[in-house]
Amino acid sequence: MVHRILCVDPDEDVCEETVDKIQSELADQDLRFETAGSLADAEAELTTDTAAIITEYELPNGTGFDLIGAAQTACPDAGCILYTDTDPDTIDTTELRGSITEYVGKNSIFGSERLSQLLGKTIETRVQATYPVPQNETERLAALRSYDLDSPDLLASLDRTTNLAADHFDVDRASINIINEHSQDFLACYGDAQDWESMDREDSICTFTILEDDDVMAVEDVTEDPRFETRSETLLSMGIRAYMGANLITSNGLVIGPLCVYDDNPREFSAADKAYLRDLADVAIDLIELHSRLDSVAGDTGGAQ
Repeated sequence: MVHRILCVDPDEDVCEETVDKIQSELADQDLRFETAGSLADAEAELTTDTAAIITEYELPNGTGFDLIGAAQTACPDAGCILYTDTDPDTIDTTELRGSITEYVGKNSIFGSERLSQLLGKTIETRVQATYPVPQNETERLAALRSYDLDSPDLLASLDRTTNLAADHFDVDRASINIINEHSQDFLACYGDAQDWESMDREDSICTFTILEDDDVMAVEDVTEDPRFETRSETLLSMGIRAYMGANLITSNGLVIGPLCVYDDNPREFSAADKAYLRDLADVAIDLIELHSRLDSVAGDTGGAQ
């Protein structure tokens, strides 16, 4: 997921140095920087996808607080960090008008390091705010990474599972999806779903499924569900009007993703429908874990030789 960062400083060289330091210290993040040297130029760069703003206090034609005020309207979810030479005791904090802003002194010993830490935390908080995250997310992701999910033999077996699901529910699309840290990837697909590519987790319907207590989530009409109000356009473009997903639960009780069926029309799902899809999801995770055990045995045997 790309995070758009706006860095604002009247000194072009300092601005470039700040960007270079952040990119070096947050090399694992996909960051796209925009820069500006004045309040007017910075305001012109504000967009709804701005993840964070790093700004000097003293700007041509205004202050960093003026920019933060404009950001409250243009990109209210953006994090704001004041990175400045200005003495904080001389700044009237009432100008913040309730904004959440962090202050980092440029001349402080660990200023650039602190700036990168705050920006990393801001991005993490913003991403998580766009979709719910399970309490056991760290363990869940570790379980997901423990499997070899690229084996052709395994994928062929999982494809047959999606074929059974699509045939039973008489739909044109079915898939097994895995939920990574920031993305949803399509592991096995039937029908038009074979053309789908990895998508941002914030656009995913399945990121909600993995939180279901009964391990099955059914949505009769995505346009009528408030959880998908901002996602419905993306889902409809994929031919998803109705949806049902059943979680793939590991032997340790962790969910790596769901087996899903999709309908391009509103649709009701019965208790029997949910039970059938849950059974197929159990078959899918059994296949994944069996494949993992066989790989482990083969590795041990090879090592013995």
